[in-house]
Amino acid sequence: MKTSIDHLPENKQSQLKLAVEIVRKYTDPGMIILFGSYARGEWVDDFDEETMNYRYQSDFDLLVITETQKQADKVEENSHMNKSLMSRVRKTPISIIAEPIESVNSNLRKQQYFFSDIKREGILLHDSGRFQLDEPAEIDNVLRKKMAEEDLEFWFNSAVGFYDYYLLAIAKNDFNKAAFFLHQATENFLATNLLVFTHYKPSTHDIEKLYSLVNSLHNDFKAAFPLTNDTEKALFKLLRRAYVKARYNKTYTITQAQLEWLAECVERLKTLTEKLCQEKIESF
Repeated sequence: MKTSIDHLPENKQSQLKLAVEIVRKYTDPGMIILFGSYARGEWVDDFDEETMNYRYQSDFDLLVITETQKQADKVEENSHMNKSLMSRVRKTPISIIAEPIESVNSNLRKQQYFFSDIKREGILLHDSGRFQLDEPAEIDNVLRKKMAEEDLEFWFNSAVGFYDYYLLAIAKNDFNKAAFFLHQATENFLATNLLVFTHYKPSTHDIEKLYSLVNSLHNDFKAAFPLTNDTEKALFKLLRRAYVKARYNKTYTITQAQLEWLAECVERLKTLTEKLCQEKIESF
């Protein structure tokens, strides 16, 4: 595994070192690995000087490897760490996933190519010396293509089905149910991409986390949800909260106009999912 971040600009190197320092302060990581666009040298920083906002910006994608699942859960749920990362590493968003070493090595041995790709392309930022990564099993591209085709058919069709339910709920002016179904369509389109590209999907309904992982696969996905200002970010947060709040919290409200804007984003995600997944399958 690579260990150098010299291909990154000095400001990005400084931000990454600070991020590692913060993660180590609040947790006890065995390893911290940079993966995704910054590891591959394909990151995007598309800054609009007129609005003084980023049109598109790649995240730092970090895999934190722990000893136990309980420790991994605590890393992802550590609010103090996340607040410190947001306040001190302000110029680049950071996305963290945490996995126990046993799970990582098990997936490496089972041809789980999300982790195989991380080991091949990733950059080791911190190593406690406590863990050893197994050698990944050789991947059969015929099997990989077959699994990807099956994942595309199942999850894409599931997402389209939820989007159809969204349209029915909109027609009945049932905006809360529409928000829930739109969330489910979003989650399933994101799952489609993760499974086709990597055959890995974390056990979460958090579309913010899933979208961040999908953006690490291909920069074009950032066009789906243009989160360039506070209004757009607030609308995405409203969709994110819909999984629970739209069903169980009577104070949750969303308007037809807000839903229509979000639906346009989901339609873009659908188009990108179909196009980029087909391209990925053809590459196997």
